[in-house]
This record gives sequence, structure tokens and C-alpha cells, in this order.
Amino acid sequence: MKTKKQAFDIPFIGYDYGTDYGWDFDVLFGQYGNPIIGIKIKNIVEQYSADPDNYLHFHTVLNQVVSIIGEGRIIQKLDIFSKKRYTAEPSNQFLQQKYSEHFDGRLFKTIETVLFFTDIVDDKLKKKNKPYDFSEKNYKDLRDKCQKVLMLLKQSGCEPEFLFEKDFEFYISGVLSMQFTEIPVFDNIKSTNEYLQMGSRFVKNISYVDVENIDLPSEIDPYSVLGGNGAASETAVDNFTFINELEDYETIIYNQIITIPLQAPQQRELDKKKKKHEGAANNSPSNAIIAEEIQSLLHNIAIDGQLVVNAHFSLMFSADSLEKMESIQSMIENKLFTKGIIVSKNAYNQLELFRSAIPGNATELREYDLFMTTSEAALCFFFKESYPVNEESNFYLRFTDRQGVPLKVDPADLPMKTGRINNRNKFVLGPSGSGKSFLMNNIVEQYLTYNYDVVIVDTGDSYSGTCKYKGGRYIQYTEEKPITMNPFLMDKKEFNIEKIEFLTNLIFLIWQGADAAMSAAQKSILDNVLMSYYHQYFNSGTRWYEKKTTEELILYLGKYNIHEEDLFSDFENQAKGQNNYYDILGIAFDADADEIKEAFRKLAIEYHPDKNLNNPNYDSEKFYKVYEAYETLNDQEKRQIYNETQLILIKANEVIRHPKSAEEWNASFRTSIIKKIKELEERLEAKELSFNGFYDYCDKFLPLYLNNKKHTITEREFNLRTFLFVLKDFYKGGRYGTTLNESADNTLFDEPFIVFEIDNVKDNPKLFPIVTLIIMDTFIQKMRLRKDRRKALIIEEAWKAIASKLMGGYILYLYKTVRKFWGEAVVVTQELDDIIGNAVVKDSIINNSDTFILLDQKKFKDNFDRIAALLSLNKVEQNKIFTINNLNNKFGRSRFKEFYLKRGSKGEVYGNEVSLEQYLTYTTEKPEKSAVEYYVQHYGNYEEALIKIIDDLKKFGDGLENLVSLVNLYQKPIDTKLTAYYQKIKPENTGKNVFKIISQELEDRSISLAELIKQNEYEKV
Repeated sequence: MKTKKQAFDIPFIGYDYGTDYGWDFDVLFGQYGNPIIGIKIKNIVEQYSADPDNYLHFHTVLNQVVSIIGEGRIIQKLDIFSKKRYTAEPSNQFLQQKYSEHFDGRLFKTIETVLFFTDIVDDKLKKKNKPYDFSEKNYKDLRDKCQKVLMLLKQSGCEPEFLFEKDFEFYISGVLSMQFTEIPVFDNIKSTNEYLQMGSRFVKNISYVDVENIDLPSEIDPYSVLGGNGAASETAVDNFTFINELEDYETIIYNQIITIPLQAPQQRELDKKKKKHEGAANNSPSNAIIAEEIQSLLHNIAIDGQLVVNAHFSLMFSADSLEKMESIQSMIENKLFTKGIIVSKNAYNQLELFRSAIPGNATELREYDLFMTTSEAALCFFFKESYPVNEESNFYLRFTDRQGVPLKVDPADLPMKTGRINNRNKFVLGPSGSGKSFLMNNIVEQYLTYNYDVVIVDTGDSYSGTCKYKGGRYIQYTEEKPITMNPFLMDKKEFNIEKIEFLTNLIFLIWQGADAAMSAAQKSILDNVLMSYYHQYFNSGTRWYEKKTTEELILYLGKYNIHEEDLFSDFENQAKGQNNYYDILGIAFDADADEIKEAFRKLAIEYHPDKNLNNPNYDSEKFYKVYEAYETLNDQEKRQIYNETQLILIKANEVIRHPKSAEEWNASFRTSIIKKIKELEERLEAKELSFNGFYDYCDKFLPLYLNNKKHTITEREFNLRTFLFVLKDFYKGGRYGTTLNESADNTLFDEPFIVFEIDNVKDNPKLFPIVTLIIMDTFIQKMRLRKDRRKALIIEEAWKAIASKLMGGYILYLYKTVRKFWGEAVVVTQELDDIIGNAVVKDSIINNSDTFILLDQKKFKDNFDRIAALLSLNKVEQNKIFTINNLNNKFGRSRFKEFYLKRGSKGEVYGNEVSLEQYLTYTTEKPEKSAVEYYVQHYGNYEEALIKIIDDLKKFGDGLENLVSLVNLYQKPIDTKLTAYYQKIKPENTGKNVFKIISQELEDRSISLAELIKQNEYEKV
């Protein structure tokens, strides 16, 4: 039988070019002279977005498009599913380059969506091959309506773009070749009743409906839900989401066509048909059913304003073999059957169906390929999903989409710009083993490719690999070499209320512990001692008092328990010449040294503070006056100067006793106040800014301050002896004497990456919260000083040490303040009770984190309602979370774990898949970290070590786990001798643990593996 040969006629006759008329699109003309306008769009429902409202919204938008285009027109929607290969992005960062190379060449699927609008061409004209009745008015009306459609689609987020000639050519060529590439390759088309053949490729077109026997579901919604009984069983998906799951195809084109006939004639025709079937109902019950269905259709049209349309839906796909084509066909038919759609078995017109899928050529469809329904029902068959795409931003991290190819995701800048989030803070939750630290390593490594400062507080040695690779500072706390800080050290411009707040909390934490609550009295006392300490340090000797009024100076002295009435009394006594040192000691002007000592001994016993602890009327000032008098008069040189001074004062007092005016009296009084202030400065000198300096100052200041004559402070309110006793642990010579007294290395402020590993103190209830808090304060200083850089403070499980009621305010301050300095605070935890039962977390961390990262939550599924309520996760977001690691998307990928990233009110699921080089850098498995470390020690460079270990792994050919075990036994990189030894003993011990056998032999013989290999070689010789 001879094969008929004929030329394939392109069903188009030319273009109207928009540039000639001032239009922002070109118009293609079909073979019947009908104008065709095309718009490229993006389906606005992102795959796995899980939100039914998104499907309903897009359904409404499409319905509005149908209404705008109106009667007498055709809408064709093509969803084109293609496969592309990922192309590696070059990077000057070693690990980022390896990340790109890991995915280079990996196949991934894309969806392109195009809408075409044209006029209906009467079948009678088609048969006679005559042009349709072209009207300039109708042509303008189509152009105007397409402009309105474009505006609607733009407002709806569909990112519409009109098509020009080059775009039409691309899509037409793509369909004709079933390959959407820049340079399509055309081949002869062989048409059979079952399929088309283009060269070596097979093309099949499956029509949804056989109009002779329409098998469609009686009801259909704009979306479906996942079946089954799983946690995500209520997740909304596209009605035809199975298309995403198809494999082995080259190209799939989903052809969706709606023709909108003139409604009045169509309804009259329906009414006539209904009456006809009603008349024949007595002869056949099926006629009654048909009449009832037509009545229902007419009712919907009248009530809801729906349009009667004729629709066509077909799936066309290509495969590189007949077997694959038949397999795909079988899968599609099975999937459609589960939807209640029995596909047409009479689709022998494969070439005709193929031609109808050519962009803009829906006019070629005949009546027998269309079925009547309402616009609402027809649009339920439209595909509504798209794949996620890269976010347009200069700051992004790369994770994988659900297919397994890199996707650029902006976690901060773009969401801030669009108002999706208001801060960059993050809260990370995942049970043990879910990959939290591995993910955070990936995030940190990518952060550091930007101008980032990252500080991590860790308790599990999770970041040592990344830190070594990046050349960061890895600081571990040990008893021999503790982490030291000097939180008291600052310059005058840094001294503010926030700093006082931090130091107050720190001192109270040392004194009372993390679980105690600070009373108002305790806070006031600590605030005041700090204010006084820094005032004395910054202002002593500066004559600051000259700029203050007398009233302000009196108030200042009041803080030192020197009150206004005392000042007046002293001033009057001085004016009268009383209360000189001789009067205070009760001795004569010419008393000898022994008389001075004896007088002091008696008065010291009477006025000493320790003897008056329970005396509410005790005035400590008396003791200091006695001591001051003794110190002066017991020293011959000082006594002589004092005596001379007294003579001057006696003369001066004459002026005071007989002032000429009130102004003169006030000036004299002010002079006596300033004298008091100078005496205080000498007595309460703050010599240094450190914990030692602060402790010394407390020892001098607090006895004065606490012995308040006006407002007595009891021991129960503030016990000075226990306060000084407890704080002495951190004073020079104490157990932790260096912790708060030795400044951290100043270069830390310039380090972009610092890891504080404090695992060794995590069980020290006294030191752990203090060290953690000080590190946080170090970050805050870094945050303030490094204004031109992004900053991130990442607190792993260590945050629990400071999540007390006392520290709640400080954490809240940190979370609110870091935003203003281009920074973020990140808390990572694995304990469910941490977030459910801790008010600090809820009030400070959760409420001030706009970004949540959740890893596999299966372990929490019984309590997830509580988590959902705390994190404001609606049902849609919960459904997304329960798809984590639950999709059939593992084939062809290295091991990975998925996570949920919620920015603002909604989130997406991404994959954390990395290259082997990154895996070995990020790994938290101790044996793997140890093996990499042996390579780093040997080669001296982290990048070179990674290259060598992976090269050795390829040559070794027995899996990473076995290589790691050998390296750790060998305690250096593997070599040919070790490989030969391993390959020799492994077959000899089939089914046994070879590494256990080797370890046992090494232990029994007390030798190293290198020595064992050497001995074996000697024995062999």
C-alpha cells in the first residue's frame, strides 16, 4: 500500500504589524482571514501552594476573560510542558561552584502558557474553504477587548505579555516540531489512526471527550484535593496535576479550547431541543433525563449569568519510542478515568487534532470535536498551575524546588520591600535528625558570600567545618582557656540606657541566677550603682559640676545619701568654725600622736558600720569623718598643711558669718557643695572599666547608698554582704576571675564569621547563661559598629540558657533592635516544649520573627495543632508542611531533606540538596567530620582537602561510609597501601564487620593501622 504524500499547509496567511499602527502587539491572520491575538501568561497558582482560594481566584479571572472576549469568539489556552537541562552558574566561591556543578545537566520541567483569541469561523465556510466575513469594526472590537484582558491579567498577577511575530513563530514552530528550542528541527510527519511520527519521535493526541458518548463527571470543581488518609490529604491541587508527574515524555501540550457562540440563538436551540426530548419522554426514559439536564443548564444560565460554550480538551505529547508513548498514554487514560473522564477511543483524526493544537488554529476544529457545557464547567478543565521560578533580587539563597533544581530565593530584601515581612528575624524548629544544623550551615555559607557578619552561639560542634572552610574564628570555652569578655568596657558615646539595662541584667544574673525575678528595688539599686560608676569614671576631674545648677548638684548628692538638710547643717557648722578635725576627734589643738590614736580607736569602735548593722539611725558619714580626721592629723606633713588651711578658713568664715547679700551666701553654699562633690570623687574613684573596677566601686558606693536616712533599705530588699560575696567569684583571684575582666580580642569586631562553641559550659548553671549573654552583647556592639554590613546572630540550643523571665526583656530588645542595623536574630531549637511552654519564646522570639523555618514535623504530628496555633499556621500552610519529604521526587537525586520557609503569612517548601563537597563541609556526623579533619591536617588547605577526599572516594569505589571508617582508623588520608590491604581482607571476612575486626586487632596488638599494614607487607615478603 502506497503512503500518500502531501505538503503540510501552514494555516496562516500573514501578519498585521503593531509598529505600523501604534499597537503593542502583532496580529496573526488565520487561513480563513480571521485575526489572532496572543498573550503569554503565567498560571498564578504555584505548584504545591495548596491554597484552594488560589485556584478559585484564577478560575474567576479566567471566567472574567471569557466574559470580556464575549460572543462569537474562540479562546485557546496552551499549557506547554517541556524539559530543559540546568546550566551551572560560574562562581568564584569554591563550594558555590561545586553546588552549581552538582546540578549541571540535570533535567527539569518547565511550563509555558499562552492564550490565543480569534473569531469563530462557520463550519460551512470551512468546508467551502471560503474566508469568513471580515469586519473592520469586529477587528477593532477584538483588539480593544484583548487590551482589557491584558489589564485584567496584569492586575491578577499573571504577568501577561502580548505576542509579536517572533513569539508566534517560536510557539508555532515548537508545536510543529514538538520541540521548544530556539532553532527547531522540522521533520516529515507520518500520520496514522493511532499516532503521528516525526522522524524518530512519536506523537499522540488524546481527546478528553467522544462527542458520540460524552463521559464526563456530573460535577467538577476548579481544583481537587489529594486523596488518602495522610496529614496532607486535604491539600488542594490542580484537577490535572498528574501531568506534572508524567515522565519519559519530551513535550506535552495541553490544548484547551472554548468557543463562545451567540447566546440568544444558542438558548433558543437548547429550548427547542428540550421540548423535543420532553415530547419523546414517554417512549424513552433517557429523553426525560436529557430534557432535565437541558432544563438545569438553562436554569444556570438564567440564574448565574453563565455562558453556553462549546469546549475541547486534548493532551498531546511526544516520546522517543513507541513503548514510551504507549506507557504515557496508558497512564494518562488511567489518571483521567479516576477523574470520571473516559477518553475518546475514536480519535482517529490524529492529524486534525494535531493541527488544532497549533497556536491560534483552534478554528480548524469541527463540531464533532466539541461538546456543549457552561463556561464555569469548562474552565474547571483549564490547567491552573505553574512551577516556581527564581525571585528577582540581588540578594538570594539557592535551594532546590520540588523537582530538584536550584531556585533563587530571597529570604529578606524582596519580602521586606514588598511588605511580606517587617523584620529579618527567623525561628527554626525541627526535631532531632531533621537536618536543622545542616540547613543552617548551608544558609550561613551562602550568607558569607555577601557582605555578612555572622556570629553563632553553638553547643554541638555543628559549624566547625564551615568555619574552617571560610577561615572564620572558632572559639571554644574550656576551663584552661575560657572565653573572656569585658562587657563593662565602653566609651562615653556607647553609654546609654540600653547598655545599663544589659549590665543590670548581667549583674543580677550572677547574683541571683537565671530563674530569679528582679524586684523593682533591686533594679533601682543596680541601675543607680552603674550610673554612678560610669559617671565617676567619665566625669571625674572634668569640673562637670560647673555647668549644673545648685539644685541639680543637691539632687546629685542625694544619690550618695547626702541630703539637702545635711548640706545646710555642715555649711552652717563650717561657717561657725565647728566640726574641724580636732573637734571631730575631741582632742586639743596641740594633742600628741598617742592622744590622736587613742581618740580614733574609741570613736572607730563606736561608729564602725559592722557594729551598727541593725541600727536604723546609724549615720555612716560619721565614721568616714572620724577616719578622715585621723588620717590627716596622724600624718605630720598633712597636719601642718591642715592647720594652715584652717587659719585661712577661719578668715573665710568671717565672710560667711556676715554675708553682705543673699547672692554671696548662695555662692558660699555652692562652694561647700562642690567641695563635698570633690571629696566624693576622691573617695569613690572609678579606676578602671571592668568587673574588677565595678566590684571595687560597689564596695565603696553601696554602703553609702544603702544607708539611706530618709528611705531605709532593709537586708531583705538588698543584702550587701551576700551580693559582694557571690560576685566575688568573678573578681580578681576568683574562680571565674578572668571571664568578665579580660577584653575579647579586638580583631573579633572585624571578623565576618565567629563561632562560639560553648558545649563545655552548657551544664554549668552559673556560667552558661552569663557567657551566652555576654556573647550576645558582643554581637550587639558589633552590630552597632559595623553599620555597612549585614549581620546575623544565630543561637542554637544555647538560647535556652538565657530564655528566663529575667532575660526576656533583653531578648525582646535584641529582636526589636537588630532590624534597625541591617541584621537578624535566628533561634534554632528541636524541643517542642521549648516553644509551647516558654513565655519568653512566645513573647520575644515568636512574636518578633516574621520568618519561620520548619523541618520535617512528623514527630510532632500529635501535637501539631498547638504548634500551628502558636506560629499562626492556617490549614493551608499546615498542608504544605505535611508534604515535606512526602513527595515521590527522590529519583535521580542525591540525598536531601526538605524544609518549609514561611515569610510573613505564607510559606513554601524547598529542598536542601547540596554537592558532596558541601555535604562533607556541613556534616554534623562526628566520624565524617573527623575524616575530613585528617585530610585538612595533611593537605593544610580546606578546599584541597575536599578535592582529595572526593577524588579518593571515586578511586576507592566502596562508599563514603567505609572510606570514613578507614580514614579514622588510619588517622590520615588513604593511600594505595591501605586500599590494597582493605581489598584483601574484605573478601576474607564476607558478612562480617571488617572495621570492627581491624579495630580489635589494633587494640590486641597495640599498634597503629599503618604499622599493621607494614607488618603484613613484611610477612608477605
